[in-house]
Parts: sequence; structure tokens; C-alpha cells
Amino acid sequence: MRIAVAGSSGFVGARLIEHLVLATTCQIAALSRGGAALSHERVEGISADFFSLSSSESALKGCSVAFYFLHSMIPSNRLSQGSFEDFDFILADNFARAAMLCGVKKIVYVGGIVDDNAENISRHLRSRLEVEQVLGSYGIPLTTIRCSLVIGAEGSSFQILNKLVNRLPSILLPSWCDTQCQPVAIDDLVRVLGLTIFKTDLDSRCIDLGSPELFTYKKLIQLTAEVAGLNRKFVTIPAIPVYLSKLWVMLITGASRSLVYPLIDSLNHPMTVRTDHRINEKLMPSFTPIKKALYEAIHEKKIPAIRLKTRSLSSQPSQAVLDGKLVKSVQRLHRPVGIDALKVSRFYFSWLSRYFNGIINVKNEGETSQFFLLFLKRPLLVLTFSPNRSTPDRQLFYINGGILANFNGKGRLEFRESPVSSHIFAAIHDFKPALPWWIYRIFQAPTHRFVMWAFGNFLRRIDVKNKLRKQGFRK
Repeated sequence: MRIAVAGSSGFVGARLIEHLVLATTCQIAALSRGGAALSHERVEGISADFFSLSSSESALKGCSVAFYFLHSMIPSNRLSQGSFEDFDFILADNFARAAMLCGVKKIVYVGGIVDDNAENISRHLRSRLEVEQVLGSYGIPLTTIRCSLVIGAEGSSFQILNKLVNRLPSILLPSWCDTQCQPVAIDDLVRVLGLTIFKTDLDSRCIDLGSPELFTYKKLIQLTAEVAGLNRKFVTIPAIPVYLSKLWVMLITGASRSLVYPLIDSLNHPMTVRTDHRINEKLMPSFTPIKKALYEAIHEKKIPAIRLKTRSLSSQPSQAVLDGKLVKSVQRLHRPVGIDALKVSRFYFSWLSRYFNGIINVKNEGETSQFFLLFLKRPLLVLTFSPNRSTPDRQLFYINGGILANFNGKGRLEFRESPVSSHIFAAIHDFKPALPWWIYRIFQAPTHRFVMWAFGNFLRRIDVKNKLRKQGFRK
């Protein structure tokens, strides 16, 4: 059996690979953006760009089970225009589509504990839930393990907690510190992930995984200080606004805004195990005590048990990884009822000329579309439609030149439907600007965002007009 671990260089992925090497005889494809950092005779490290559907397909070939540990909270391009939720959607949709095309039998995913019908949840948890829904929308059995805080030395959430305790002699406790949670040790999570490969009673299930011990974040912070042997003063100040909590956490820990903000927003949501979603006690008779898990995480001097060799899916490593001048832009647009990605792409090219009223003209010849600016003979952009890589729910165009683009063979524009909501995503990947960076950043990038915003409004008006027609109005 060949198993894919997407996100193999991350906290959970690396630990899972070590566990699988020791506990199974499976062949393992260790998939990551820059190539895995670990190796063993049964482990193949593969550099894969999961923003590319073709790269995703190559990465998952021959795999029976695929673990998904990808997220985009930390941008990788020089300019990443869009929200982490939209980037996460593209990653998950590519992965699920590729898994379906490659005949993957099972997907396993780790998300956050959240009620499916909960309202007013954080952007981070809402995105995790959407990723889960997307992964399960292409007919492949999906096993979801939902967790609260995962305690382990390499975990980003635990590192933030540990740095706060180590660097502050007095710790201010905002109101979110009274939120309840049931953390879990990384070793327990990895053990359950290993079980999902062979235990068929875990197929197509959503499992809440957490220690039986119930904590508040205040109690967890205090226990962390105790285990670390630190004498700390704790001052409860419930009136501290959330935005100030984010700022001081960033300041003290040095963590990035893209990581801290979504995590802090999630702390207002209780993360406790639901009774009807618990794992069977026969499969998991006991959990690591949280105090022990904290001690191991704080005092751990871990040496990886294996080192992985890496290879790229092409003759050269992924250009998206190595070239810091590339741009990614994703916009989530309203999709009119009954309109697929094919029709939206056609709307886009005809709408551009009308919206800019002759200032920009789009000329279509066969599978090539050229964008011309008034009085200029050379096109601004040249797009070539890819019929072999397109379907009615996903239309792909390669950016093959023009005044505004440096041709690199990777730049592409796509329109794709969401399988779980009434949205369509307009995405530019691996675009390399021809203009000097400061000119691109100040003028071209905001112009593209504005154009997509205007096109999104156009799509909304189509729905409004259709509804009026159904009600007997002509306009």
C-alpha cells in the first residue's frame, strides 16, 4: 500500500511519517511544497505545488490513502492577493479533484472542533470546515479528526503558548482565557491517524479527539508555567479588546500576523469533545495526561528518527517555490444560479470590453485571447485556453505573454466552481510581472483586484435580473 502525506514537512505530517515507518510496512509519499526534510527506504520525498492541479495529480498517483495537512495561513509568494480562506479552498479542491482522478480510496483530514451548524465562528474555523466539506465532495470516503490544541514541541499553537509563559513575568488574561478546551498530545493524534488506514469502522466518520481532561485556556497557561518551573503572576483583565490581545501576542512571541490573528479569533469558540463524536474506547482506551504532554513538549530534545530524500515532480524544483517574484491572486465571486465556470469565463472576456468601453479590447482567435489597451499595438496580455485541462466546472488559461507579463511557462488564469457553495473562484497562479515591482505593486495589482470586484458585481446582477424575470418583470 502506498500512502500520501500532504504537508509532510509540517508538525503533524512529519510525526505521522515517523510513526508509519515504525508501525507499518507501507510505502510513503512525503509531499510538501519545498521537498520533505526527512528519509527512509520506504519514504519518497516529493516536491509538489498543490496550487497546481496537474502537480497534485502527479503527486497522488498510485496512492490508496491520502492524508491532508495543508494550509495557507503563511503566504509563500512575493504577493499573495486574497484571503487565506480562498487559498485554502484552492488547495483542498485541487487535492480532492486529483485524489478522485488518481483513484485514491480514502482521505484523512485534521480540522478544528466545531459544530457544523454553529454560527459566529471564527474565520479560521469556518475555513477549516469548508476545507473538510470540499475534501468530501468528490465521492471519496473522508475521515475527519477534529482537534482542539495539539500539544507538541513543533506545534505553532503550542510554541505561542510556551513563548508567552517564558517571556512574560506577569501574564494578563483576557476574557477568552475562560473558554473551555480539550487539548490532545501529538502522540495520541498520530496514533489515531495511523488507525484510520486499516480500521474500516473509521471510514467516512467525523471524530472529535481530545483528552478527557477539561481545561480553560487560563488553566492551560498556568499548567504550562508550572511544568516549565516558572513562577508567574496571572492577572485577569476581561475588558481587554481582542485586537489588543492579538497585538501583544504578536509582540511577545514574534509570530506573524497571518498566524496569530486567525488563531486568537478561534479562542472564543469552545473546543470540547462532543459525546456522539468520541472515538471508540476500544480503539483509544487511554490518552496521554496533558501535564505529561506539556512536559515532553517543553523539555523535548527530539532527533528525527529518519531523513528523507527528495525529488521534484519535474526536472527542476517547483518554480512557485523557488521564484520569490511570482504572484498569486484569488477572488471569491458570486456564481449566478445555473451558470457554470465555462459560461463565467465567456462572460468575463465579453464583459471586459463593454465595461471599459473601448479602452480595453479583447480579441479572441481560436483558443487565444489578447487584451489590447487603446492606441497600443502590442497586447497587454495573451491568454491561451487549455481544452485538455479544462472542464465545465473549471476553465484554465495559460498566460503566454504580453507587455505586462514575463513568460515563465507557469502563469495561468482559472475560473472554478465551488462544489459546496454558490461561489466561483477567479485565480491567477505563478504570474511573473514584466513591470518593475514597485509599479506592479502600486498600479497593476490593485487594478486587477478592482476588475475582479467589478466583475463580481456583474455576476450578482445576472442573478437579480433572472429573479425579476421569474417574477414577471422584463428588466
